[in-house]
Amino acid sequence: MGAVAASAIAASLAVVLDTAVARADVTPFGHACTAQNGVRFCPTADLGGRVASWDGTPLDVDVTLPATGSGPFPTIVIMHGLGEDKTAFEDTSATGSQALTYHYNTNYYAQRGYAVVTPTARGFGNSCGSASKTSAGCAAGWVHLDDARYEARDIQQLLGTLVDEGVADPSALGVTGISYGGGTAAQLAFLNNRIELPSGGFAPWTSPAGAPLHIAASYPRWGWADLATALVPNGRATDTAPPSYAADTSPVGVSKLSYTSFLYLITDLLGQVAPAGTDPGADLTTWYKTLLAGEPYSGSAVTGLVEALKYKGTTGIPGAPTPMLIENGWTDNLFGAQQGLALFNQARAASPSADVSLQLADTGHPGASNRSDVVDRLVDAGSAFFDAKLRGTGTGPAPGSVALSPMSCPAGSATPAPITAASWGAAHPGTLSFSLTLPQSTTSSGLNYLGQVGQDPVIGILPGTVGDVLTGLVNGTVDPSSLLSILGGGGSSQFGSLFSQALQTSNPCATSPALIQPNSIVVLGPALTHADTLAGMPQVTASIQHTGPDGQLDARLWDVSPTGTQILVSRGLYRVTANQSGTIGFQLDGNAYTFAAGHRPKLELLSSDGPYARPSNGISTTFALTVTAKLPIVQTAP
Repeated sequence: MGAVAASAIAASLAVVLDTAVARADVTPFGHACTAQNGVRFCPTADLGGRVASWDGTPLDVDVTLPATGSGPFPTIVIMHGLGEDKTAFEDTSATGSQALTYHYNTNYYAQRGYAVVTPTARGFGNSCGSASKTSAGCAAGWVHLDDARYEARDIQQLLGTLVDEGVADPSALGVTGISYGGGTAAQLAFLNNRIELPSGGFAPWTSPAGAPLHIAASYPRWGWADLATALVPNGRATDTAPPSYAADTSPVGVSKLSYTSFLYLITDLLGQVAPAGTDPGADLTTWYKTLLAGEPYSGSAVTGLVEALKYKGTTGIPGAPTPMLIENGWTDNLFGAQQGLALFNQARAASPSADVSLQLADTGHPGASNRSDVVDRLVDAGSAFFDAKLRGTGTGPAPGSVALSPMSCPAGSATPAPITAASWGAAHPGTLSFSLTLPQSTTSSGLNYLGQVGQDPVIGILPGTVGDVLTGLVNGTVDPSSLLSILGGGGSSQFGSLFSQALQTSNPCATSPALIQPNSIVVLGPALTHADTLAGMPQVTASIQHTGPDGQLDARLWDVSPTGTQILVSRGLYRVTANQSGTIGFQLDGNAYTFAAGHRPKLELLSSDGPYARPSNGISTTFALTVTAKLPIVQTAP
């Protein structure tokens, strides 16, 4: 070989090697990557490095990559909860440095070969949250409350950009998140290969360069199908039918006072909330005032709330979803098992063969216990699900299957084995029934609503500091940015710590004396001759006569021990309309729970269960002529 030829070959090899080195130097969104903790971390380093979304809103987003390789990688987006930011699931250890990040964090998935995307949702943190809302591009970057047309589309825009950059594999895009992030993950599953436009119409999802895209797997945790039912339930949803947004909002239900107040406080404190009346699709302050005022629910404010909430879940998204593993909690008082079942039923109704499966356990928001062994098992199942759907390794859960982890009491007792079944109905083939023996009634004392939020007696139900803060926020006399001292000046990261602490201290096994609640309808079941395991949603059927304006029946199911103590097993809310009469039926939120031999189930129906539920304004009485409770159980015979 001549010197000239050898020189040419050497030069060609140098070009190839230089190209390979350059290709390996991946820069997602143009961000430099640093090797650390066995992975490569590629953050948005400052406000100038934020990524413009489809409407120009700047998003703060980090990417974590495997230690080697140039892509395209199978990609997972992990989305944070309300009030948090991109750091919520960024960790330096695959096992996780806190309970909620065990095998559910950026380091864990990146070490397994995934590109992991951790964005801050619009309206929070440096994506136009309270501390950055005056920065460039943030004039209208407010919270849209997990709107499929905004927050979900932001994720689609980010993934499309990474596909065009050669970082993300277009055939292996996965999404997951907890709570607020779980809601977006569920929306993205049903959107699949579409985007939802601001008008409410749909269009094919393509990358900025035009590549057709779809979500290949979704793992929503603690999310929801219908935000109306989650926050303002009316009791019309069932566990055997797909969710109906029209039925879920007519009549307007009973506001979960403690949670709606807390969520509004956190959003206004840490996020950017649209000025009241500015954006009909994101008018959080007007909506909160409306719910706080209570009945009668009529007028333009209520109409606007009902119209907007249909974009905040999945019920307005037609069609079958992409493969989806759903996790919700029995004892989660915010987005409980009913919401997971609604997602499951919506998917199976759209396509009986839909690749969707369900995990229900004593997990989620307060008051779930989030036992570490249960959480670890669930997230490992989620990891196997992603491996099967995004990498083609192993197998995920069978389509249509359910895994129900029973609540274990007392606290510290051994964790029961999960109840697994090929379908929802197969998990609870038996029924335990008991009925009212004599007619009873419950009376609502009503609220004297004075027309000003600061004078609303509801505020008095809340802890003093929280009540004062909410009054100031809603009336516009308090600047949210001045309230960060409540969180020790730590902003969203401090809130995340407080939230995690609350999750770890909930005790769903707390006992109380088994007294008869004054002004309540009580249906007491028989002392059981053998253990019965509830595994589903208790059904209440009653013949009622309601006199007066709109009211409510708030149900609580108890386990009463022979020693005279009781444990709350499940609860539910039902909106009673003015002068309603006849037969009604509704379900409680459900549980998987074993009533021991000798124990008695007890059902209470109350006209008010505050501060969990906002008391009704009017004075009314509900007479129950008959009441029957039916508990779906695992056992089929004595």
